[in-house]
Amino acid sequence: MRFSSLALLLCATLAVAADVSDADKRIVQTIQRLSSFDYSKASPRTQEAIQRYLDATAGSGEYFTLVEKFQITAQAGTLLKLATEQAGNPKAAESVKILLKLGQQETIRKTLATLAPEAAGALLESIANAGSQEAVVLALSTITAPATDTAVRLRAVKALGLGAAGQRALLGAARAKNLPDDIREAAGTALTTSTDEAIRTEAANLFQISVKKPLPPVAELVKRTGDATRGQTVFLTYCFTCHQVNGTGIDFGPALSEIGSKLAREAIYESILNPSAGISFGFEGFEVKTRAGDTFIGMVASETAEELALKVPGGVIQKTAKADVLSKTKLGVSLMTPGLDSIMEENQLVDLVEYLSGLKKRD
Repeated sequence: MRFSSLALLLCATLAVAADVSDADKRIVQTIQRLSSFDYSKASPRTQEAIQRYLDATAGSGEYFTLVEKFQITAQAGTLLKLATEQAGNPKAAESVKILLKLGQQETIRKTLATLAPEAAGALLESIANAGSQEAVVLALSTITAPATDTAVRLRAVKALGLGAAGQRALLGAARAKNLPDDIREAAGTALTTSTDEAIRTEAANLFQISVKKPLPPVAELVKRTGDATRGQTVFLTYCFTCHQVNGTGIDFGPALSEIGSKLAREAIYESILNPSAGISFGFEGFEVKTRAGDTFIGMVASETAEELALKVPGGVIQKTAKADVLSKTKLGVSLMTPGLDSIMEENQLVDLVEYLSGLKKRD
């Protein structure tokens, strides 16, 4: 027996919404089938049922779909909470994307001003990870504001450095000498490891980054023994934003949980030092430009005649209607950060490889 995609979606939704009454479920199922439903004109009873359903499914894919489709601004508080508490998770960036589509820019700004540094940094990271031009402008204006805490700035810079639009914004701010001194080093590090050679070159000149002593040949590095415990710390510092190990990290690049069983130490070194030499199938990068002026770089998650979904650094899925896509260009380089060895010490690289080579398939 075959089920339609709508039926499968409804089944998944009902499983998530187990605590919702049957009456509320029926109301939501009904409006999902209506192409012209207007939440703002619905009866109070219908609105209350939808709100109860959303409260029970907050953070699920169906939750985001309903809030965005029916423009439910009453969920702004929940979206802000998700963006702050789920920082680093694709759900957080999705929350920001919808908040911006709901016209909640001023609400976001006011919230940032009231939060303690840790929470403000989390929200700002989520804003930067959203990747749209509007989100990047909002993030950059906050980190260049004199009153913003240094720790908050640094967290946002790291997140901006993951995406194409964020990197260009940081580069433009550096070019205009608008970057505060307390984040210049972090911005320079983010930009000199961009996958875009033009950005790396200009950043090296703007930030006057000195060239490190060349590494020994890989044949010599493989003979060295590192510390796997310290290597795990290196992974959590530089690699977890794109890779997962046993569920820890962001699902973007290939999972590394069993990398030690798949690659010899020499191959692990080569994949770190020269990631574009061998790009895994399914992880090819694309640059997508939209009519709204956004530029996204990532991997194609799905593509239909109506929509292109791109998985961008940070694990966020950027969905664009095909009619709004100006161009889609396959990149000739890996999406993995090139020159990663230039931002870590030689012994950190050795420790990282020691850790990765010990990640084996369990019997």
